[in-house]
Amino acid sequence: MEFDSKKESEMFDKAAEYYDKFRPGYPNEIIEAMVINTGLIKDSKILEIGAGSGKATEYLKNYGFTIRCVEPGENLVKNGRIKFRDYPNISFECGRFEELEKGNEKYDVIFAAQSFHWLPQPIGYQRCAEMLKDNGYLAPFWNMYITYDNEADKNLLKLSKKYGGFADFVSEEESVNRIQSIVKGIEDSGLFETPAVYKHLWVQEYTAEEYYGFVLTGNRFLQLPDEVKEEAHAEIMEHANKFNGRIIRPYLCVLYLAAKK
Repeated sequence: MEFDSKKESEMFDKAAEYYDKFRPGYPNEIIEAMVINTGLIKDSKILEIGAGSGKATEYLKNYGFTIRCVEPGENLVKNGRIKFRDYPNISFECGRFEELEKGNEKYDVIFAAQSFHWLPQPIGYQRCAEMLKDNGYLAPFWNMYITYDNEADKNLLKLSKKYGGFADFVSEEESVNRIQSIVKGIEDSGLFETPAVYKHLWVQEYTAEEYYGFVLTGNRFLQLPDEVKEEAHAEIMEHANKFNGRIIRPYLCVLYLAAKK
């Protein structure tokens, strides 16, 4: 089946309220690594691809950067504009990055938090290179949903498979392969230097209701019939009750800093 990025964006936008409240954020260590190692200073110009409602933007709002946030979801853009209305240096616009009109504006950093894989290639890399300054950086980063060989993770993974996938769960070994694949993709574009890789493992604890809110941000799960969602909700509650009413999820956040050639 051919991947329809516009349809995926529309589905994602339907989860706008859940996204803002329940999607995991990002560790400060990763944000600081991006800021420090790209040489960003006050008034630096940044473009964010697939900004959502500003989960990652939130960490950058007080640095004084000029941030242009591009997001295809109308509801997410609306939420972002409301959230950052007191920050004139941060703007949100509705559209797809690869379809932006080519202008003269050049950026110090183009970053994407949990969204770069939605870009069609090779146009994604090409547009990034075109819109970066000569000494600019591409900086995609992701939270990887790590699973371990324990009862809680095995049970949650079983539930996820039953209901079409809560998230893209990976083992530690699979995460290493994923990182190598992303590095190779950036290298193979021919437009960027080999990226420096920064990693930070962190943990988020959820109640059953909070985790179900997170599940409702998933495109595949959103497309299920309501009665199936209700069954999944009940099973998530049952799962949490087996583990003191909490769902503890480890995330490996990985940043790739690639200088423009």
